[in-house]
Formats: sequence, structure tokens, C-alpha cells
Amino acid sequence: MKQKQKDKAASAISAFMRQHRDEIVQFVTDLMRIESQTYDEGKAVARLAEQMKKLDYDEVRIDSAGNCLGRMGNGPISILADAHIDTVAPGDPADWGFDPLAGLVEDDCIKGRGIIDDKGCLSAMLYAGAALKQTGLGSNVTFWVSGSISEEDVEGSCVKAMMEEASDIHPDAIIVGEASGMRIVRGHKGRALIKMEVQGKAAHASAAWRGENALIKALPLIQGINDKNDFIEDPFLGGGTIEVTKVECGTPSLNTIPGKVTVFADRRISRGETKDELLSELNPLLQTCGAKAVIDTEKVTTYTGHTISQEDYFPSWELPADHPIIKSAVEAYTAITGDTAVIGKWDFCTNATYLCGITGIPSVGFGPGDESLCHGTEEKLSIDELLTAASVYTLIPVRIAENALSRKE
Repeated sequence: MKQKQKDKAASAISAFMRQHRDEIVQFVTDLMRIESQTYDEGKAVARLAEQMKKLDYDEVRIDSAGNCLGRMGNGPISILADAHIDTVAPGDPADWGFDPLAGLVEDDCIKGRGIIDDKGCLSAMLYAGAALKQTGLGSNVTFWVSGSISEEDVEGSCVKAMMEEASDIHPDAIIVGEASGMRIVRGHKGRALIKMEVQGKAAHASAAWRGENALIKALPLIQGINDKNDFIEDPFLGGGTIEVTKVECGTPSLNTIPGKVTVFADRRISRGETKDELLSELNPLLQTCGAKAVIDTEKVTTYTGHTISQEDYFPSWELPADHPIIKSAVEAYTAITGDTAVIGKWDFCTNATYLCGITGIPSVGFGPGDESLCHGTEEKLSIDELLTAASVYTLIPVRIAENALSRKE
């Protein structure tokens, strides 16, 4: 009897998405036509809030940072579904072959900037909330949907501000929406931005012997970072990595040797690596040039004028494959699709670095679309996959609530 009820729920959800197919496509293409690069998401956030109200969300709020939150239901199990609304720059239409902000629908696919990263996920979550209410399946759930901002620049920073301000929201679980090729994601590496300063002495290039060229002095450090590969290997997440991503020269002119060089490195963090460990492992390389290293801190200003100072350290996160949240997501995926779920990880960072990695709230990642298309000029998403993802997003909180309440009995 229980399995038949589960099948009935999946059928009702899938029917809802089919009935609202045109409406969902219209909304996501409308949202894509609103340019929303990081720190300029205001118009897109307003459009999202407007649609939440049209779909009869029980509560809609925009916080001081500019994140949009909508609530459906008031059940005993609280679930937050997060997807970011900002995108990278749309790029040159000539490279796309069409206007990437047009929300092009062609060959049963939606094409253009943001459909994969991350407006497809966000739109699917939005309609998941509507489905929970209209099918009556969300009676045990308080379902929050967050259209978060500024993920593309400093992931985790604005959802941190959101969660700190929304002190009345206490999720039992979080669903993170990013393209996953429809895999159930149970973790990914973290990230730190390491800033290293190498001191020299500036001098006119015609008499460089009077100074000490900090750029040349920094070369052993840069080469050492490039060659470093002795990272601890985690069985699931793999090993860490480090790459030099930027070098800034402190020089007043192009005919002056730099008196200071700042080297930035992107450090991908595997499980259990602390900030102190990230810095101390660099000591042998830093000693080659007398450099000092710190975890960088970025200061950002959102479109509302809200300022955030964020240390660039975002830990990894991982749930075991048999965790109740992961098992609930697998159940939901199988019930909707009839297929066996694939469980995996993301190779990139998401807001889960804060939402799970720092808060410790159990989280699961899932999303439609091929993540290899993110940030490129071939972003496209099958409409059928979008609707299937919306159905899975709807059933995941239902399964989480059912399983959580049955464990309490």
C-alpha cells in the first residue's frame, strides 16, 4: 500500500508539471531575458518575487543583501531549496550565433545564458513549491525556495548573509540546485583563495641593480606551486589541488622593476583540511623567497548596497551514500523517472560550501543539465529534463518528511 501511495504521488507531480509545461517554459525564458550578472540581480529578483506571489506562495521576502525567499506550507519538516539567480556575463552574440539573452526555444530545448547555470534549476524549484501546494502533497513540509545572489563571485557569501538574517528559518535539510546531469550529488571539494606577498625593492629598469626584482624573486614560489602534487587523497572527493591564478606587480610604471609582487592561488580543499594546514603546507615554498601567505578576504557590495566581508575559505562537504537525505533523494528520483539514480559529486564549488560545509545542515545536490556547458556559449537544456527535475525537486521534500516522521514514530 505504501509503495502504491508513493507511485500515486509521483504520478500527480508529473501530471502537474505536464499541465504547467508552457507556463514553466515562459517563466524561465522571461527570467533569462533579464540580464543578472553578479551584483546586478535586482530586476531578476523582483521578477522571481512577482512569480512567487502569482503562484500563491504563503510568504515572499527579499532580504537586505538582495536574496529572494519564498515559503510554501507550514509543516513540521523544514526544507530549503537554493539556486542562485546571478550569471556570468552573457558574452558576444556572434560567438553564440544568437542573442544569449533571448531565451531561445528551439528543438524542444531552451538555449542561452543562465539556463544551465542556474535559472533552470531555480525555475524548477519555484514550480516544485507550487506543485507541493496544489497537489496537497506538502502537508508535512515547510518548503523554502531561495533565489540567492552573487554565487558566481564568492559562493557562500550571500547565502551566509541570508541565513544569518533569516534567523527564523531552521532547515532540517537543504537541496542545492546546480546542474548535475540529473545525478544525486552528495558532496564536493571546498575552495580557498591564498594570497602570498613577495617583497623586493623597486628601482628604475635602467639601473635594476639598485633594487631587487620581486617578480623574479617570486618565480621559485610560482614554479613550486605549479609542481606541487603531494595532496592527501580522499576516497570520494579525491585530492586537493592548487593553481596560481593571478600575479599582481607593485610597480608605478613599466620601466620600474616591481618592489612587491602578490601571487594568488586557488586551492581546492578535500575533506578535513583546515586553514592552518593549507598555509603551513606552503612554508617550504614561501621560504624560497621570504614570502608571507594568508587566506584572502574579499569585500563585496550587493545590488542593494549591502556590504559583505568574506574570508575566501569554503570547506568541502560530504554526506555518506546511505544518509537519510541522500536515500530520500534517490527514492524521489526513481519514483519520478523509473530509472536507477546515479550518486556522485560535483567537481566545482557551490553554495553548499556554506549551506552544508559550514552550517552542518545535511544537504543534497541535484539539477538538470550538463555542467560542462556552464559559462560557455552552448548552454542549453531539454524542456523534458527541466520538467523532470522540477518533479524530482517536488518529491524530494515529500520523501524527506515521510522518512523523518516515520523514524520518529
